[in-house]
Amino acid sequence: MDINEDKIKEEVSSFVSSLQRLLPKKKEIIVVEPQRAKLTKLCDVHAEAKNAFPKCFVGAKLIVLREILDKVKLVQQYSFGKSRESYKCFTQLIHKEMEPKNTDEGLLIDAAGSASATYKEVLDGAYEMRLTSRIRDLVSSETEIVFEKENDKSLGSISCSVRDVDPNTLRMVTQWMYKILPEFCFGTEIGFKPLAYPPTPDFSISARYERPTFILSSTASKIGFQVCLYKQFSPDLRLGTIITEGCRGGQTTFSLALHKNYQNGSELKIFVDSQRCGGFTFQKDVLFYEPHNEVRVLRIIGSTLIDRQRRVRFGVGFNLDF
Repeated sequence: MDINEDKIKEEVSSFVSSLQRLLPKKKEIIVVEPQRAKLTKLCDVHAEAKNAFPKCFVGAKLIVLREILDKVKLVQQYSFGKSRESYKCFTQLIHKEMEPKNTDEGLLIDAAGSASATYKEVLDGAYEMRLTSRIRDLVSSETEIVFEKENDKSLGSISCSVRDVDPNTLRMVTQWMYKILPEFCFGTEIGFKPLAYPPTPDFSISARYERPTFILSSTASKIGFQVCLYKQFSPDLRLGTIITEGCRGGQTTFSLALHKNYQNGSELKIFVDSQRCGGFTFQKDVLFYEPHNEVRVLRIIGSTLIDRQRRVRFGVGFNLDF
């Protein structure tokens, strides 16, 4: 039997390669860069405490969200009875407070015939430009352009909006937030109408102290003074407290809310205030599994509201996201 040296080398090389395939692959070296602490926008200075409060409504409502194209969405909303919020749990002192800030770029069409288009672009110098145009009907519209810039310790924005193509409704708002300490930040807001006479600017001052388990924030303006406290007892239990005093009427309102999340995906929000009002909302997500690994979500919301006349009213809602 002839022994071929080349053949022996080939067999040995194949055997070594087979052993190498059984060995674990070498892990890639991952360099973790230090994350920069994200600054809080001025319009979100009370977000945690106010999000703990329920949005109570009366009647029945159905909201269907459909994604037609990549950046085109259709919203269908049907209301039966008084489905609007019939009672405000707190007062809003800041421009665009408690409104969705992370608006997706694209077109949003409502079943009522209104449309909202948003366009975003990052400019030189770390500026972000956001243009939003809303058309409600043939004679009602609103256009807003926002320039925003974020630095290591400050975040500022300038917005300009006009309604119904009327120059007299032109309004400019500037917001500025500065982080003095890692736990403490300070902000101001100035809003005015350039074409109004006499020019009466709106001015407010806000402060926020943040810790891992609680947040204390306050805002003072010519409308009133507000202090908010947010406390997180556990990952699924939160507490929100709001104290508001109006400068005109001088009435002080104390509101307390409790937010509880359950493991089955349910959510409960309860509130009471010093005006002998209260209420709660309970929502639950129901998942429907379809072929091709598609999941449909149906959100069921139940609402109960007790107003100043001690009347108990109920509401039910359904949200479908397709």
